[in-house]
Amino acid sequence: MTVTPGAAPAVDPGYEITSDAWSGTAPVAGRFAADVRPWLTQEFTVAERTARPAPADPWDWRHPDVGWGLVAREPEGATRDELLAMADLPADIRRLVAARDGRVFRYRPAGGYAQWTLVDHAGDAQPFVPAAPAGADAGELPAFLLIYGSPEQVPWRVQYILNPVRHVGRLDLTGSALTRYVDALLGEWRDSAAQWSRPVVWAVDHRMGEITTLMRDVVAEPLSGDLSADAELTPTFVDGRTTPATVAALTAALTSSRPAVVVTTSHGQTGPLADPARLRADLGKPVDHDHAPLDPEALLASWQPDGAIWFAQACCSAGADSPSAYAGLFDGDLGRTFDGVAALGALTSPLPWALLGARKPLRAFIGHVEPTFNWTLSFPPNAQPLTAQLREALYARLFLGRPVGYAMEPYYRPIGALLQGYQLAEKEFQTAFGARARPSLDMMVYSRVTAHDRASTVILGDPTVAIPLPSAGRAEHGPAEHAQARNSSQRG
Repeated sequence: MTVTPGAAPAVDPGYEITSDAWSGTAPVAGRFAADVRPWLTQEFTVAERTARPAPADPWDWRHPDVGWGLVAREPEGATRDELLAMADLPADIRRLVAARDGRVFRYRPAGGYAQWTLVDHAGDAQPFVPAAPAGADAGELPAFLLIYGSPEQVPWRVQYILNPVRHVGRLDLTGSALTRYVDALLGEWRDSAAQWSRPVVWAVDHRMGEITTLMRDVVAEPLSGDLSADAELTPTFVDGRTTPATVAALTAALTSSRPAVVVTTSHGQTGPLADPARLRADLGKPVDHDHAPLDPEALLASWQPDGAIWFAQACCSAGADSPSAYAGLFDGDLGRTFDGVAALGALTSPLPWALLGARKPLRAFIGHVEPTFNWTLSFPPNAQPLTAQLREALYARLFLGRPVGYAMEPYYRPIGALLQGYQLAEKEFQTAFGARARPSLDMMVYSRVTAHDRASTVILGDPTVAIPLPSAGRAEHGPAEHAQARNSSQRG
């Protein structure tokens, strides 16, 4: 790069310039040359010749240093050629992989390292999940991964292990529901009427000393506050503290606002335990002010998700696992509920299944496998809310047009520290006696339960989906500049 100034800058030749050089006896100083134009016209190439290429944006899944891939179960007895051809996978999944030139990984349940590795037959590689380099090449594990299959085919624990180190979603759809979702995904929901500026937050609050009040206070209300303070958004908050948060109220809000983001906090249905068929049909459905579960079919009769993203803070809103991760930890109704739900087997709950496979599908559903506890929402010794990373994910990232998998990264970030805390507490417990051992035991349980709660908060749907920013914002600024402008306005 060369610079040819029209006139010499106003540099005072009498101005003394000091430097941090030392001659051996004194600091080195001097003055500007009488004419600095010859220096300015010299070729300046240091940056061009020595600078490294700019790193990829971590949310840019199309970049080869980031990448997108598919994870699917490896059928027993399949040949390498059959696996490379994806003969066992539906045509819709094959066309998705082809359209994205994605790398395919197999979960091999019979493998000795199935808990820690995935198999890349095309690349003749078996990357170690916790520490594999990110990227789209052989031997690498893409930063964005879509698990295809039910939790029976690819267990939830595979998603739990991946959540802290990759941006992961799951698609558990078949038939026409799968076709509709893949069509919408590849078409990027181009005809979606969902409105970025009109999110809906719905919070049940029974105010009876149970968890709905806490969920309202540390999840729904703070997030609603973030949205309301943003001049570009016109949110609807169905606040169960001031008005009954009924299924009808939620349906009305969704129908009138057509939101691109939906956040709900409530109990999730986990009964009746004595009727497994009904339990399976209703599992995890949000339960409203009148203790009525949300019926997906009735909801879809009056509202279509049409590219929205839904976060549901409710027990089993995403699914159930078997055995329960908490088996043996609790007595009473809680223990019996875990056992009864686990008896259904590993599954995806009906609400996300219906929404993702709808006529106009949901982009993604974020929910829980098994329950969330008051413990994991608020630290018991000082009642500190533990939802700051969730607010960052849902507001600071999702509303800036970032992919949902990348948006949720802050929420999974503490998992490693929690597990490390569990190990430290375990060592302390082993060397402590009497009353001194109790805090260590408490922190062992707390750290492990909270780490699992985070890891088992899962994304259903492709992790690359993002709600589009308003057209005016994109045209005027572009996504990155629009994000910076919004952040600046919030700081101001």
